[in-house]
Amino acid sequence: MGRHAAPRRTRASRWLVRVRAVLAGGLVLGIGTTATLAAWNDSEYATATVTASRFGIEGNINATGFTDHATSPGPTLTFSPVTSQMSPNTVSFSSLVIRTTATTNIGGSLVMSTSSAPSDATLAAQLQYAVRVVTAGTTCNQAVFDAASTAANIIVPNGTTLTTAVPANTQSLTAAAGNTVTYCVRLSMPSTAPSSVQGLTTNVTWQWLGTSSA
Repeated sequence: MGRHAAPRRTRASRWLVRVRAVLAGGLVLGIGTTATLAAWNDSEYATATVTASRFGIEGNINATGFTDHATSPGPTLTFSPVTSQMSPNTVSFSSLVIRTTATTNIGGSLVMSTSSAPSDATLAAQLQYAVRVVTAGTTCNQAVFDAASTAANIIVPNGTTLTTAVPANTQSLTAAAGNTVTYCVRLSMPSTAPSSVQGLTTNVTWQWLGTSSA
């Protein structure tokens, strides 16, 4: 009886060792799976909001108040003396003021150019014009064109034939009607104008183009 008891205990001990090994393996597997599933996460968000800027210009022509004149040919400039009776040695003046609109929230630049050539080249060839940028409130008269001016203030030099397009030029505009640009225009007929142009009528259209700075 004593000889057979020892092997049974040995087999039982081996079986317990195997069971413990399997359980140990299961416990290790369980711990590993739990660690994988129990992850934390977090997020951050940000939103961009974009609003387009506003840019527009308006003109005060013939002292009628600031308004938009976006369609060609726009209102006719009133000159003094009137230009309906131009004769040799006649000189006439007019001015207009341009600024950005009150709702404009970005600055920009302003360029004067010739939008369309004179309708009658024969008469236009006997007419001269000049343009200056002057400070607000300046009276537009001959004194403006007799005075020394910087290159920035001279838009069209004295004695320029009306058939000549406006040279390149640029003025600055600030937002929300922050500044005004005043143009003084001089029209004249030289003493050398021939009698053959009597009764002729011509017109020329100018454009003031405002461009935002960005």
